[in-house]
Amino acid sequence: MRQRLRKLQEKEANEFKEHLDNLNDGVIAIILTVMVLEVPLPSQAGVSYRNFMGSIFIFLVSFFVVANFWYDLNRLLLVLNRVTKKMIINDFIFLAALSVIPMLTKWMMLRPSSLAVFDYGIAYFIANLMKMIISANAWEEFFNEVDGSPKMYSLRWGRRLVIVLVINLLLIFLAYIMPRWVLLAYLLLTIYNFFYPEKAIIDQKII
Repeated sequence: MRQRLRKLQEKEANEFKEHLDNLNDGVIAIILTVMVLEVPLPSQAGVSYRNFMGSIFIFLVSFFVVANFWYDLNRLLLVLNRVTKKMIINDFIFLAALSVIPMLTKWMMLRPSSLAVFDYGIAYFIANLMKMIISANAWEEFFNEVDGSPKMYSLRWGRRLVIVLVINLLLIFLAYIMPRWVLLAYLLLTIYNFFYPEKAIIDQKII
């Protein structure tokens, strides 16, 4: 009876993970689709070729941001055989923050005011924070499954959390003082994160 119950629990956990993967892919696919549909065509009234190219550039920036988050999230979920309710809640918050980033990117690029850059920084910070929390939960579950010690990873995660907090809070603060420079910093950070992703934890021989 216990063995059957355990198998049912494992099956349910696997199905939840599969549903979560499908949900993430579906939501992110919708985000990318809406982004490209919002690009105005030069044939439309009042839309010049310059406006069109500017919209393409904004789309590419947003695309790199969303694609990089998708890559990191899917890599984290690969180590899991099951997901908990806490992970699902964190994932929903992450998707909510990620959904508004393209809109805020457009606002920030077209009107680089202090408020626009500040709001973008808040959404970007929440998405990064949720991603790190999901990462911590994922590796905690992984270490529990393999009977490993999460101490070394916890130390590294703690250091990375401090770095992320300091950088993001500093950029949010500076958004009010020098919004255009912070806008440039976010663009460079986006390009760097997309083309130079961090190495996997396993590759770094933490476990």
